[in-house]
Amino acid sequence: MKNGLILVNKENSQVGEGPLWDARTETFLFLDIRGRCIWKVNPEILQNEKFILPQQIGCMAVCENGELLVALEDAVYRMLKSGELTKAHQQINIKGRRFNDGKVGPDGAFYLGTTDNNGQGAFYRLRDGELVELFDKCSCSNGLDWTNDKKHMYYIDTPKQQVEIFDFDVKNGTLSNRRKFMDIPVEWGCPDGMCLDENDDLWIALWDGNKVIHIDKSTKEIVDEIWVPCPKASCCAFGGRNLNELYITTAAMTDFHSFPQAGNTFKTVLGVKGKPINYYKY
Repeated sequence: MKNGLILVNKENSQVGEGPLWDARTETFLFLDIRGRCIWKVNPEILQNEKFILPQQIGCMAVCENGELLVALEDAVYRMLKSGELTKAHQQINIKGRRFNDGKVGPDGAFYLGTTDNNGQGAFYRLRDGELVELFDKCSCSNGLDWTNDKKHMYYIDTPKQQVEIFDFDVKNGTLSNRRKFMDIPVEWGCPDGMCLDENDDLWIALWDGNKVIHIDKSTKEIVDEIWVPCPKASCCAFGGRNLNELYITTAAMTDFHSFPQAGNTFKTVLGVKGKPINYYKY
């Protein structure tokens, strides 16, 4: 699919990431890691609000009470409706230089990982004010999502050039039986953010790949491609009132002369729907 992209935000985000659709307010949110900000978009009137943060942000989540959780460099914080930040967990030694991708799981806990060179990052679960390490040796903890039956979690550590899958215990919030789901050839690009649709097929943004690919969960083959007008597609998420719109973030870390839309955020209407986000439970 080479056409049909709709511009959602024309800001040249340094590293656009973390897209999510809040169905309760019918708003789209995404962040700029290096730009240290969150964008809130009303897609009906293309109204954009920008919220500046004191540190780089890796990911965020919407809470049941309407507040946000924001994963910054040194901790995860509650972002109150007033904009005030307050730490969301006890003090622990977090592995990695900052948080990267994350999502709320089907159990209402926040799952997120960090990034660092040579596998010095880790993957965590935040629940009831407690941040717990689930596994370590992460280089760039990235895309994740859960299957409809809540029994499995897909996961990407970008430098490994593959998608992995875990068994997920929704009652205890634990991961086990980690194994490879599929390789992502280097010539495709680097696997970054991802999401699953209503059929549990995978949609993966390819950094340095200029596109988002749709992977059939059974054949592990590409069945569709959505090209974006810049090399660094960073993440994707379903949204819209019917959950049939795919929102795509990109990064401006490229040649602006050749790619003036690098860092813009787009959406496209698909013939398949996604799943609503999970809200964080305090």
